[in-house]
Amino acid sequence: MNQEELNIICGDRLRKCIEKRNMKQKDVAAAAHFTEQHISNIVKGKCKLTTDTARALSDVLNVRMEYLLCEDDFITDTERIISNMDSLELITKSICTILDCKGYSLHHDKYTESAEPFKTITLDSNEVDGRSGGALDNLIAEKMESATEQTTIALKHPDGRIIRISSEHFHTLLSDIENYIDYKMHMEYEDIRNYMLESDRTGKTGNGSP
Repeated sequence: MNQEELNIICGDRLRKCIEKRNMKQKDVAAAAHFTEQHISNIVKGKCKLTTDTARALSDVLNVRMEYLLCEDDFITDTERIISNMDSLELITKSICTILDCKGYSLHHDKYTESAEPFKTITLDSNEVDGRSGGALDNLIAEKMESATEQTTIALKHPDGRIIRISSEHFHTLLSDIENYIDYKMHMEYEDIRNYMLESDRTGKTGNGSP
């Protein structure tokens, strides 16, 4: 998509947002401290919608500037959050299926089912090494002081052990797995694309035969 095409789409989105608020272009222009002609030019796709202009218009129209700039399709933060939650729920179910195949299962007890969040801390082995007694207690106290209250997720290991992690760390795990899948798919695509380019260049098939 070139800049001219983008200008037209951004202008159309701005027009629809103005109409949805039952406002006139001159009223939007005045509220955002722009001239009516400038807003008209953006709506008609005659000029580029800049980030600063989109930010000012988003405040007036109560829409996301990313939507006005055509960076995504979520008009409001609520739409974006709901979409992310739906996506996260689907990813969570998929990951839980993988964990189940590996013998892990979600564990429920008074900690995970409690309506009250807990402070969950993580101690890395390199932090614990060389610490004992009071030094270790001080480290735990420091961690607890800075820790935020979160819900706790528990996984039951195939050997019966219970592994507890905070919801934040669990969602980080999901994000890491999602990013790894994206990375592997990208690398696979690049490998195939490079192979096809090389095949086209040499006029040979994968077995080396013309």
